[in-house]
Amino acid sequence: MAKPRDSSHPDARQPDARQPDTRQRILVIAADLFARQGYTGTSIADIARELGTTTAALYYHFPSKSAILGGLLAGPLAGYLRLLDSLDAGDRATTDDLLGAIIDITADARDLALIFDRDPAALAMVDAQLPRPSQTIMEQTVAAVAGPDPDRAALIRANAALAVVKAATLAAVQLSGGPLEPADRAEILAAALRVLKS
Repeated sequence: MAKPRDSSHPDARQPDARQPDTRQRILVIAADLFARQGYTGTSIADIARELGTTTAALYYHFPSKSAILGGLLAGPLAGYLRLLDSLDAGDRATTDDLLGAIIDITADARDLALIFDRDPAALAMVDAQLPRPSQTIMEQTVAAVAGPDPDRAALIRANAALAVVKAATLAAVQLSGGPLEPADRAEILAAALRVLKS
């Protein structure tokens, strides 16, 4: 049984449901719990308990657990939609634009990576909200990055460039302990472009 919090401690105060940062605090707490316990293993009561409020107060901000996950997915989903716009633009979308979109999506979704790894239900929610499955988007991205009429070597380089973008973005975010720095983004993009030209 959890020990009650000391009411003199500033973190022990009940959050005011009208505070503008309460919604953000819910998202931060939910992301942490989803990463540790899984999306399906976390209840609304768990989130409310960590927030130090009631489930009724939490429902004031989000009508369901899936709505909380939807709030967490808003940034990455917007990134995927920008990527789709670039893919649909055809010749107008440059390789830099496409790789940059993947960098931004990866940076925005850094906190969600553990959730997706541990809980396929969370990843299925992403696919349900996209106009195309994420696998199809990635296949289109590889084809676009590889260029017109790619041979086997071009497809391998395109996949390698995307792997560099994803792994390097996660590493840069972890190294900085915060948002992706513009200089790091530029270095990641340059590294991916070097892979394509090798």
